[in-house]
Amino acid sequence: MSFFVVNEVVNGIPLSLVSHPGLFSKKKLDLGTRVLLENLLIPESGTVADVGCGYGPIGIYVSLRNPKLKVYMVDVNPLAVKTAKYNVERYGLKNVTVLKSDALAEVNEKLDAVYSNPPLSRGVEFIEKLAKQSNEKVKEGGFVQLVVYKGESNAVKAFGEFFSVEVLKRQKGYSLIVARR
Repeated sequence: MSFFVVNEVVNGIPLSLVSHPGLFSKKKLDLGTRVLLENLLIPESGTVADVGCGYGPIGIYVSLRNPKLKVYMVDVNPLAVKTAKYNVERYGLKNVTVLKSDALAEVNEKLDAVYSNPPLSRGVEFIEKLAKQSNEKVKEGGFVQLVVYKGESNAVKAFGEFFSVEVLKRQKGYSLIVARR
């Protein structure tokens, strides 16, 4: 099987991740993921999830930034799950669990934070599902941080049941949103 290696540096942290044809942004970090990573809010302790992890840049970055966290990386795509597991093993990360899951359905733990660069192809329905599942699984005081491309109003509306929803940054059509419980 052919593959690519994505080499990037984000906030001084080098990432070298294997990717495959058929996965999102297979040759380099997309701008949305970069905007999210460069502005990530990371808890000091607890459990977090990267939803729609792809080959793993968000979850692996979070784990490298704070190895004390328990990190779940979830994706519905079997190739993404396999590739993310491979990248986690390459880094030797013992605090990361990769699962095949439709959003947070297979994560049976309360979370301190959820991160996502939701797939555009799944549209508003995915963001609404993520908001509903996050509302059930994110602890009081926890948050969801996501980046959306030209879907800011839909995302803000979807997370309306949260304590607060704010746009932290806008860059080239992307909106970085944090929804706090």
